[in-house]
Order: sequence, then C-alpha cells, then structure tokens
Amino acid sequence: MSFFFRCVPQGGVALFFWWVIVSAANASTIKILPTTKALSLVVAEVTAEVYPSLLAANVSPHDFSLRPSHIRKIQDAQLVVWLGPKLEPYLAKVMARVPAHKQFIINQGQTSQGYGQHPWTSPAYLLQGMQQLSQHMGLIWHGDAWREQISGLKAQLLEHTRNLSLQGQGYLVYHDGLEGFEAYFGLTHLASFTGSDDQAPGAKKLATIAQLAKEGKVACVLVDHEVKHKLVNAVLPPNIERIAIDILAANSKTLIGYITELQKALLSCGLR
Repeated sequence: MSFFFRCVPQGGVALFFWWVIVSAANASTIKILPTTKALSLVVAEVTAEVYPSLLAANVSPHDFSLRPSHIRKIQDAQLVVWLGPKLEPYLAKVMARVPAHKQFIINQGQTSQGYGQHPWTSPAYLLQGMQQLSQHMGLIWHGDAWREQISGLKAQLLEHTRNLSLQGQGYLVYHDGLEGFEAYFGLTHLASFTGSDDQAPGAKKLATIAQLAKEGKVACVLVDHEVKHKLVNAVLPPNIERIAIDILAANSKTLIGYITELQKALLSCGLR
C-alpha cells in the first residue's frame, strides 16, 4: 500500500472535504525523518506535524559523522527528507541504499547548490521545497500567506539597508552562508572573513576588513556558530557590533519565525 494519497477526487464539497481529511490522516501516520532542523520546519509547515530531525538542532550538516543509531533511524523512517548528496555528503552512501520512494530531496533539480552553502536561508528555496513536498505527499498547501509575510520582511530590510548605504556603511558576515538570504532580499555584504565554514580566512581578506573598519564603513558583523571570536576581535574594534545569527534555525519554532529572526538581525545592524 502506498504511503501517499495521490488521487484528487472530483465531485461535490463533501467529497472534497473527505479528501482533505484522508490526506491529513495519511500525513500523520507517515514516519518522517527530516535530516536537519531547518527541514524539520519545512515538514511541519506542510504537514502541520512536528518531526524531530536526525541531526541535533545546533549541528551543521557539513561536518557531521553518522553513528549506528542514526543509520537505524534512517532505516526505520518511512520517508527521509534531506538536502541531497552535495549538501549532505555524510549521507550519500547510506541514502544510496534507501529505496527512492522512501526519500525526498528538497529542490533536487537545483544542481548549482554545493557543499558549504546554506540554501535553506533563501525564502525562494524554502517555498519551492514546500511546494514540492506537498505535491509529493498529496497534501494541500497554499503559500499565499507565506509569500505575503516574506514580502513585508523584504520591504523593511530594503528600507533599512538603504538607510545604511546613505550613511556610507554596510555589514560584514563571518562567512558566506547567507548567500541565499541575501540574493532573495537584494542584499550585499561588504566583505566576509571566509568563503565557507571550512576555510581559514586569508591575510588579504583580513587586511581589507580592517581597512573598511578603519574608514568607518562597517556598521556591524553577523556572526554564526562557526565564528572564531578571537580572530574577529583581532581585526575589528569593539565599537563595531557583533550580531549573532541562527543560521541553522536551532532556536526557531516555525519557518517564518526563522526567516524573521535573520531579518531582525540585519535590522538591528547600525542602530546603536
């Protein structure tokens, strides 16, 4: 018996509501395993059910090693929702042995996404993933309200960054993990300490950042879980605010809450 209800019934209102009820019931009986906290939020948005992630909330999928207990969870799941072998290489061999109908890769067609990137920071990536997952599971999910909220966040961010620009200032990031978020909202950071969380900052980059700070062009620096605080403190004076961002969604309870928190971090840049 298939886990997914794919037939869209035709007919009256009563039949339509019957389909909605059956679809919801099917979703709640499926044992879903999202691999990361961000994907857990995606699944919760689509199914209205909370499923714990394979990785702990504060663990990056880029530097994780599977244990036997993790493999058992994967084997027990009826559907594993993951980011694919490029973004989660630690899962590639295990998932190659999992039947295709028991796994779902978010935005599988986006081959440009590679190791070290964090595409789940992009509302466009998340929206597409939710649409694909709802279709895959035979569930009704409408993104109109979600899009409307994101549009409101975008307008606020553009206004704030415009004001920073008029003051001749911008923001730094510790590493380029916010690329998806920035691309969607039309933002550009002044510089980053490192291109990805597994690369050591180069001397040329550090010199550029120090010069930007000396010229008064830096309003703040966004730091995530990978930050090397001693390095940041050696390059930037204490008057430049360090603003923590939760890039892994470890402290978020909803997907819109996650994006909103990233937005708030940027809105607080340059306010003190």
